Amino acid sequence: MKRTIKHIICGAALLAGALSGVSCSEWTENEKIAVKDPVFGESNPELYARYVAELRAWKQSEHQRTIVWFDNSNKQPASRGGFFSDVPDSVDIVALKASGRLTASELEQVASLHEKGTRVIGAFDCTALLASGEEGDGAGESAEGTSDAATRLRTALETRMAEVEADALDGFTLRYEPTDITFATDEERTAQLALDAVVAEALKGWRQRHPESLLLFEGTPQYFSDVEAAALCDYLVVRCLDAESVYDFGMRARRMCGVAGLPTDRFVWLVSAVPPASTDTTGYLLDESGASVRALGALAEWMLRPEEFGKAAVGIMDVQYDYYNSTMIYRYTKEAIETLNPSPKN
Repeated sequence: MKRTIKHIICGAALLAGALSGVSCSEWTENEKIAVKDPVFGESNPELYARYVAELRAWKQSEHQRTIVWFDNSNKQPASRGGFFSDVPDSVDIVALKASGRLTASELEQVASLHEKGTRVIGAFDCTALLASGEEGDGAGESAEGTSDAATRLRTALETRMAEVEADALDGFTLRYEPTDITFATDEERTAQLALDAVVAEALKGWRQRHPESLLLFEGTPQYFSDVEAAALCDYLVVRCLDAESVYDFGMRARRMCGVAGLPTDRFVWLVSAVPPASTDTTGYLLDESGASVRALGALAEWMLRPEEFGKAAVGIMDVQYDYYNSTMIYRYTKEAIETLNPSPKN
């Protein structure tokens, strides 16, 4: 990237012009000077190659992973904050939220992340899709509405999975939040079971087609009627975007632990990054003392505590918000990674 620096020295030149008999406008022009930003490793390719090799080896080792969700809906970002390839090198997995095929620029970013051993997956939000059509299709109110909602979900899932496959990404993450149907009406039970069947079919189909790729389930698998399908996933994401305190981390995971056949060694806790100039509580929660703290920092510290379930990874929703920091880009993401996997101190 090149910057343009303009030397505006007219004020100082007036005195010199008066002494020499020429005016400022006659001899002073704004001049463009190319200044090249330093690129890590460019001056020493051998050192950079060794760094990348060690980075890739570390990502293959056992450690608490960092998974980030990135909103890539802006296909022509005005700043580096819109480039998902700029996430910290130690991030293990990047989930791209926007539907549609990736652009040529985005595919180059995927290749750049692959070089560092970072895996890139596609995301799909079943819950948001269903919520957007609740009033329009009458889902859950009649057999016809149930059929319409299930058909719409199946079509959207097939389309999104096909996009991810066409872009040769490393996996898929699916958000689906069924509810407890123990006391549901017959119509409510029928509606949810129909949707469950669509999601289960999608999960099983993906695993069959891509046995080595990543598969994540975000939501409430304890209420999912097909536990076998949920167990096929590499990670079960405990969504804590609306968590009010650190106590929610353990409480929400324990709700999933009592279901026979549901693995408890692959939980990922998902919190939100703090939006720039945010005026609400997004990305914050209460710690043990009742103080408001960043959810990401609190989660990273909580991950170090022993529990009866496996703590596989930290998840960060909309990580691109953390890019903008006057002291260090992705400051809080990097701090969380350092907390989870501290570097040796000399």
